[in-house]
Amino acid sequence: MTRLPTFSSLFLSRTRVKYKLLKYHGHFSTRSDFRAVTIENQVVGIERMGKNIQSASSLTQSDVIAAVAALKEEISFQLMSGNAVHLPGIGYFTLSVKGKLYQDPRSGHYRLRDPEARTVKFRPDTEMMEALLHTEFENVTYRQGVSSIPTYKEIDEAITRLGTDRPFFSVDDLRLSLNLSQANAYRIAARLVEEGKIKNIGKGRNKLYVLERGTQQNK
Repeated sequence: MTRLPTFSSLFLSRTRVKYKLLKYHGHFSTRSDFRAVTIENQVVGIERMGKNIQSASSLTQSDVIAAVAALKEEISFQLMSGNAVHLPGIGYFTLSVKGKLYQDPRSGHYRLRDPEARTVKFRPDTEMMEALLHTEFENVTYRQGVSSIPTYKEIDEAITRLGTDRPFFSVDDLRLSLNLSQANAYRIAARLVEEGKIKNIGKGRNKLYVLERGTQQNK
C-alpha cells in the first residue's frame, strides 16, 4: 500500500508564502487601492517532487516521472476529445479556444477562423482548497516599498512565465501579469525589445512577442 506523507511532515518542511501589495493604476470605483500578489520562492520541477514523493511512499522517482508523463498524454487526449478532466482531490482541467471571429456572408452565422487551443483552465477541488487553508503568509511589501512600477526582476520573471506558458504573448498579457497601465505596458515592452530580451513577431499594431533565444538560455 502506498504510504502518503502526513500533514505534519509537510507542515514542518514548508515556509511562509511571501506577498506584496501593488497599487492599482487608474480609477477603479469597485476595487481597493491595492492588489496582493504572491512572490514565488522558486519553480519546483518533477525531479524534486519525485524525490519528495519517493521518500514518503513506495513509489520510486522513476515511477513518478513515468506516471506524470503518462498522465499528461491522457489528459491531452481527453481534452482534445472535447472532455473535461477531473482528478479527485486536485481539480478540473478544461480547454479554452481562440481564433479570429468572422461572419459567414452566406448564412450570416458567426464562427472562428482557424480555431486553436488557447490555454488549459484549472479549477481546484474543495479538498485542495481546504488543504491550502493552512497556508501561512508573510507581507514583504515594505521591505522594498509600495510601488506600482515593477522591478527589473519582476519584469524578467513575468516575461519568462509568459514565454514559457504559451507560444507568444501580447502587450495585454504583459499588462495583466504585472498589473500595469496600458501606457506603461507598451513602454516596458518597447524597452524589452530594444534590450534584446523579447522579439516582436506581430504585424502593424498587432504586436505579439516571443522570448529571444539568449533570454531563454539565461533563464
